[in-house]
Amino acid sequence: MLLRLKGNCCLFGRLSSGPAFDWIKSKNIKKMEILPFHMDHVPEFFMRKCKLELMESPENKVKSIEELRTMLKSDKKISRVNFHEDLLVQYLRRSKYDVKKSFKQIQNCIAVREKQATLFKSIPDEYFSSKVSTRCLAVLPKRCPEGCTIILCQFGLWDTSELSFEDFKRMALVMLFQILRDPMNQINGLKFIHDFSGASIHHLKYCTPQNMLLLNHLGLQCIPGRLKEIHCLYDSIVLKTLWAIAKLMLTEKIKQRVFIHSNPEELFDYFPRSVLPAEYGGEVQDIYSEDIVRKANKANKEYTVAGQANFY
Repeated sequence: MLLRLKGNCCLFGRLSSGPAFDWIKSKNIKKMEILPFHMDHVPEFFMRKCKLELMESPENKVKSIEELRTMLKSDKKISRVNFHEDLLVQYLRRSKYDVKKSFKQIQNCIAVREKQATLFKSIPDEYFSSKVSTRCLAVLPKRCPEGCTIILCQFGLWDTSELSFEDFKRMALVMLFQILRDPMNQINGLKFIHDFSGASIHHLKYCTPQNMLLLNHLGLQCIPGRLKEIHCLYDSIVLKTLWAIAKLMLTEKIKQRVFIHSNPEELFDYFPRSVLPAEYGGEVQDIYSEDIVRKANKANKEYTVAGQANFY
């Protein structure tokens, strides 16, 4: 089964009209240069996109940061935290500079930290050498034409007897918070490819409503990342169960960003071959060459409740 996007929305985000859509469309994004995951600056095109799509301007940025700090100081539980300005901007970009939404998402994240602090801690670095299951999660080395980062999760590579569900969650959450220190990811958002080939009853036991509620809350109400698309490969009992539970929790807006594919070839309707792994018919030969997930896990040791500075 394949749920298809219509028109240009897979390339131009969810914009359907207005100056941001018209400007981005005029750039013929299909012909844009494919950028690497690792960047040291935000190209002019994406700064313009940030202004038009996320409502960011120098004046609005300063004003919104001040408003957000005032709101945070009014909350007795978190008033003592001196949040890093870069973290506040992450949340503001996530909400398109809706200060109240940003405030609520930060409150949500702090609340989860208080209840489940270990979720935000790195897994032991040696796991990446000793446990093959850590390879189930990868950040692809090339971006989509519109600048999105692509995260691949291959459930068939995750041996639940080797890597616990708790460590899997920690590895994923830590990776997300770290890659969002990149302004390119804050502006352009993230796309996920979930490969369910090899998923089994051992994975199914974690598809409980409680676990799904937590992951849904973390992903959509706590993490300051823009979720652009989720692509699910290969139908299976695990995917059927996950989707049956997830669709009860997701908003219609998010449901429209989920696409289920029967084979890898259908991914080419959404991604150029140059950014996809060779095993799916793409051109990327080694998705682990830059060890992005492991490096993120190491960098997270310096991450506190106040956040960390951007990479650049």
